[in-house]
Amino acid sequence: MPRLSLLVVVVLGIAGGAAAGVSGRVIAPDGRPLAGAQITVVGRPGILIADPQGVFELDPAPQPPFVLLVARPDGVAYRPVTVVALPTVGPLAVRLRALGGEVTVVTGEAPDVELPPAAAMTVLGRPELERRAPANLPGILDGVPGASASGVGMAAVPALRGLPKGRTLILLDGARLTTERRAGPSATFLDPETVDEVEVVRGPGGVAYGSDAFGGVIRIRSRMPRPGAPLSVRFAGGTATATGETRAEAEVAGSLGQGGALVGVHTRSFDDFRSPRGIVGNSSGETKGFRLAYERELAGGMLRVGWRTDLGRNIGKPAPDSNVKRKFYPEESSHRLVVGFDRPLAGAWQRLGVMLAWDSYSLVLDKRKVLAGTLAQSDTDARDYQLRLEAERTLGPARVVLGLDAGGRFDLRATNRSFAPAPDGSLRRTSSELSIANARRDDLGLFAAMSGNLGAVRLAAGLRGDAVRSKNDGGYFGNLDDTNSSLSGFLAATFSVAGPTDLTVQAARGFRDARLSDRFFRGETGRGFITGNPRLRPETARQLDLSLRSRRDGASLGISAYLYRVSDLIERFKESGNYFFRNRSEAQLAGLELEGSFRLSSRVLLRAGAAYEHGEIRGAGDPIDDIPPARLFAELRGTGAGRLWWLVRGVAVARKGRPGPSERVVGGWGDLDAGVGRGIARGLELRLFGRNLLDRARLDSTDENAVLAPGRSLELSMRARF
Repeated sequence: MPRLSLLVVVVLGIAGGAAAGVSGRVIAPDGRPLAGAQITVVGRPGILIADPQGVFELDPAPQPPFVLLVARPDGVAYRPVTVVALPTVGPLAVRLRALGGEVTVVTGEAPDVELPPAAAMTVLGRPELERRAPANLPGILDGVPGASASGVGMAAVPALRGLPKGRTLILLDGARLTTERRAGPSATFLDPETVDEVEVVRGPGGVAYGSDAFGGVIRIRSRMPRPGAPLSVRFAGGTATATGETRAEAEVAGSLGQGGALVGVHTRSFDDFRSPRGIVGNSSGETKGFRLAYERELAGGMLRVGWRTDLGRNIGKPAPDSNVKRKFYPEESSHRLVVGFDRPLAGAWQRLGVMLAWDSYSLVLDKRKVLAGTLAQSDTDARDYQLRLEAERTLGPARVVLGLDAGGRFDLRATNRSFAPAPDGSLRRTSSELSIANARRDDLGLFAAMSGNLGAVRLAAGLRGDAVRSKNDGGYFGNLDDTNSSLSGFLAATFSVAGPTDLTVQAARGFRDARLSDRFFRGETGRGFITGNPRLRPETARQLDLSLRSRRDGASLGISAYLYRVSDLIERFKESGNYFFRNRSEAQLAGLELEGSFRLSSRVLLRAGAAYEHGEIRGAGDPIDDIPPARLFAELRGTGAGRLWWLVRGVAVARKGRPGPSERVVGGWGDLDAGVGRGIARGLELRLFGRNLLDRARLDSTDENAVLAPGRSLELSMRARF
């Protein structure tokens, strides 16, 4: 990477005068200083951490007007703060407001998330999630340009820019979600009611986050307690018609010693849902779990500890032949511990961040032939670990982040079993095969990112080195050991083209090694019988991004264009009724995304967006899987007197006429959603949300096993806080 090294030298050699610094103090909505707040100046590199009194230092002081992005210690964002003048006496008081029901869109800048400058980030806060009450993670992403879902039902897999199957990274409380499902992690067990915020980052994130981040990063944050906050109780419950959903969630939070503690429980169940043409079989399921969290000031920084137990039970995987072959997940369980610590530093070193995570994960798949009564079962369990260290400093007017990112999966075991009816009507085991006896994957990454101004141009560069070892002991493929290493990186330049309008040009290179199951698993999957390929080569990506972003009072507009080429694409293919893995020469994906937010009045906001993408195998011209059809949406939302809110949302999706190897032709469609809510007493609110109000009969996805989506549905929910 000689050009990258040259740009790094240029960035680090930038020199310029510095204005005098200014102190600031972050004030939370409750009027108390926000200890450990994370502050970013829009247009300036770096993350500042407030001390235990909420104090931070802007050095040099930006020229007003400028915008501050502020987040809590756990990363949950507040509304951006515009500073129009610096104080002549005393510190700058930064008074925060909750994000509210609006969707905030940012490009390449966010507290605590290391983004390349051309990345487009959408922040979905808790009020937004409450208004739409999504059933799963793909439902949370509905309405984000460039986001889509692969597969059908509750277990559908979210994807960014047409890159699922382990190419879109999902982080839960900062730690990656990993699964041995060939479609990629779906977080089926996740209840959106337990989520405080979701950040959707579209664009390559490989330098900071390593493998699996070709398409982007979906970062999910659980609710955390605040030290010193008074005792509070929260309850939410609801029911929906077409899906037969019933749900309830409760939590208690308050002070504990010198910190804050939270205890929460949740449960949901879904019946087989109703489409406009009748009941769709095998679409039911349930999730439940509990969580604990603790946060306190420690050694001048903020310590966060979180535990989540999330359980999915009898999650159906609907298909056109579900009346003959029933496929479902009787168990998907995740037990996850995450510990984080961030603190400001004195001198040139400004910030230190540490994150440790451990996860125990298990997944069981059952495939039952209804008439014959036979059952095939695949049982997988594993452990995951992650260690992440970040240190940030200034070097002249440039900002440098150095980091270590180590993680992996160990104790992976997969077993296949077959059962047949016994004379007494019970099932007896007829065969058992150990697909994977013991496998592990370890990834050690070291990265550096740096940025600064060269005149009117903002330059940024990043470099990462990864070494990945995959090891298999026993099982179908026997003893195998493979190690791959590679560099990832990006170069970016941002130009101010017209006042508040920025243009960013970025080139990046990514690296992704095959998952353990892609290499070593042989057995039943939700789609069919599959055999891994131990000789799979790693994928590499060359990614070119162009973004144009304009921000004005009451309005924002963003345009993103990209061209991605993935060499040695790992592809699942079908032969003689079974599935296998292979490398293809090179896949090319190109796309365009538009999104905008326009405040029509003090009470009415208009959001709109559109996305188009094309993907094929270069040279052959064969279409590839998972490329979503073109889509556009518009949403009008507003508030009225007496704590009343409303929204109306329309969407139109184009026909997909060139399906990939595991897809089908799907016609275009359009639909309408609407919602309304009103506070009826202090801390108590009723909400009504309608989906698919036109009751269109449409397929749930472009997958070859797609079924009809749920028909017209009304969801009534109640929320109470006291």
